[in-house]
Amino acid sequence: MKSYSKLLLFACLFLVYPSYSQIKGKCIDKNGRGIPYVNISIKGKPIGTVSNMEGNFSIENSSLEEHDFLIFSHLNFDKETIGIPLKSEQIKLNAKVENLKEFIVSNKKKKVKEKIVGTKTETEGILMYFTSNSLGTEIGKIITVKKNKIYDLKNVQFNLPKLGYKSATFRINFYTIVDGTIDILKTNTVDNIIKVTKSGMAKLDLSNQDLSFQNDFLVAVEWIDFENKENITNQDNAIKFSAAVFSGPYISRDNINLKWNNEKVTLNVGPGIHLKVKEYSK
Repeated sequence: MKSYSKLLLFACLFLVYPSYSQIKGKCIDKNGRGIPYVNISIKGKPIGTVSNMEGNFSIENSSLEEHDFLIFSHLNFDKETIGIPLKSEQIKLNAKVENLKEFIVSNKKKKVKEKIVGTKTETEGILMYFTSNSLGTEIGKIITVKKNKIYDLKNVQFNLPKLGYKSATFRINFYTIVDGTIDILKTNTVDNIIKVTKSGMAKLDLSNQDLSFQNDFLVAVEWIDFENKENITNQDNAIKFSAAVFSGPYISRDNINLKWNNEKVTLNVGPGIHLKVKEYSK
């Protein structure tokens, strides 16, 4: 009887002990409107997701613990860090106050040449995948800028021989590289969103953004949404990128607040991401 009482007490304690294995909420602006495609990650852990078009999000992971911290990041809003448990399911983010870029106008003529940089391939024989099934995961390609040249970006393209979803939405991000280290913060000031509904070549126009680089940089494809009736962990629900040998390294990360994984895989395979640029001489 005594053992039974102990067992019953333990069961009661277990039932009242709070569970943090699932966190739900909604990202809103000052007017209470949902903010789409906010990156939400757990500080110091490879766990994360992205809010949907209405601003709603859900993270379900058995390794979530009390006193973990959620980091909310968006290009147009200040970063917010909030501890678990959440005091409110509505997470209000404050809009950033951005300074206007400085432009230098010159009448000096420059040599201009259009070209394709990166790796252009439509092969189905060599494929690469995101390293995580969590929204917010990224795969990237290092673009080497020639000495004394400036690349003015016009469009970005990548090929998806396999799209195992009714649709998938991606965000295209750009990062500077300093002394061989890829920055974790984006260079672009616009959310570059592209929704793909079928396999094949995906293309996004960048010509109105004034995105220019005079040093090496990283272009990355971030998975931020999907539409499908099946469970996301179904093995048929894969997103496969065309890739090519000797075009690496393979650059990836599980969420926006982690450092980049930079590794050479067999035959230095890298993703087939390429850009159309205008090349200027300095």
